[in-house]
Amino acid sequence: MSTFLSGPLFGIRPRPGRIVHPMRWLEFPTGPAAAQWRTVATQRTVLAAVHTMATAGHVFDALELLESDQRIQVVFTQAPDVFVGGVREYLRVSGAIEISWEQAIHTDFDLVIAADSGGVHRLRGPWLAISHGVMNNKLAPPALGGPTSELVTGLGAPWLTWYGRLLPAVLAISHHAVLPVLSRQCPQAVPVTSVVGDLCLDRLVRSRAFRAAYRRALGVPDGRPLVAISSTWGPESLLGCSSAALFDQIAGLSEDGFEVAMVIHPAAWYGHGSRQMLAWLTGQRRAGLRIVEPVSWRGLVAAADVVIGDHGSATVYAAATGVPVLRAGPLPRNTAPGSPAEILASMAPMMRSGPLAPQVHEAVGVFDAERYAAVAGRVTSQPGQAAQLLREQMYRLLRLPEPEGNCAAAPVGAAVPVGDEGARR
Repeated sequence: MSTFLSGPLFGIRPRPGRIVHPMRWLEFPTGPAAAQWRTVATQRTVLAAVHTMATAGHVFDALELLESDQRIQVVFTQAPDVFVGGVREYLRVSGAIEISWEQAIHTDFDLVIAADSGGVHRLRGPWLAISHGVMNNKLAPPALGGPTSELVTGLGAPWLTWYGRLLPAVLAISHHAVLPVLSRQCPQAVPVTSVVGDLCLDRLVRSRAFRAAYRRALGVPDGRPLVAISSTWGPESLLGCSSAALFDQIAGLSEDGFEVAMVIHPAAWYGHGSRQMLAWLTGQRRAGLRIVEPVSWRGLVAAADVVIGDHGSATVYAAATGVPVLRAGPLPRNTAPGSPAEILASMAPMMRSGPLAPQVHEAVGVFDAERYAAVAGRVTSQPGQAAQLLREQMYRLLRLPEPEGNCAAAPVGAAVPVGDEGARR
């Protein structure tokens, strides 16, 4: 198996009921006296602030572009958020050095990388703001901007300023089409904005060339089509608004010659609890529905023949990568006009009542690679360049010369199936 399909990040299993004790203040590898303890004489310290498991993969994507540099020490912290489940365990299993949030807000850093804004105003260091999904995709709740504001999530003053103070030193965006949105919603952020493309999409595009290896890693038999099921979180998600009967139909695809695997958004998986999620799907798992770890969703997309998905970013990324999509339900009301999700909705067939197998075959049959390229064209305006452009911005903020050689997006890790113990009980 190729080395990119294995590694410590792709076998994470949360331990139910684990008690997390308060973290002590670390004197090393960061802090005023840390230099005396070093083995490698690093010159800069980078803080990776991980808010949720939905942001974790994107933060790690960025870090992998610089953490091999022996001039740089990376430390991690769990930033405040509603959906904190899974982060501490993920950092521990990855081998990351984690400091407490209390220590983080009292320490100076040369660079802060975060994919969300909660609490970032308290951190001391230039913030590189990256996205944690498809940008410019949905409108914010009315509570943030009023019922008619049409505020796009992540691209307005509520996320990018604190009492009028601009927070990011660099705002990394995926597409030139985001700039007019910023001009309307947070004009003071335009001068610090850099169009770097979408590293997540670039990695997925690179990974599809190794599709056979991803299928083998997931245990998909040769010649058996893989249907990936993707659900975001919230009441309008596939999981939130669908009946048990629909999931029975989805699981029943295994009897029609398909392999079926599902990924659930981390906010639902960790918010409700993985044990509870698996319990709710016990019958469907016994009927053939497999579940993969949320953090490994990209490996499932890389292996899939077709995706049944809702309006979440995973479905949009799948389409942008060139995977046929069968849409599960209409777009929610808060979909941003002209967004990648809206473009996908105009071309991908929507799931209807009745047997699913013919609909899956139809989705594959009507798939048009040229039309789907329009989704990719709306996700990024710098295809294949995100790794290089993002690294340039990080080293500029660090005030260090970049390492020699070009920087390219790496393939993603393989999908990790959740154990089937619960299905056998």
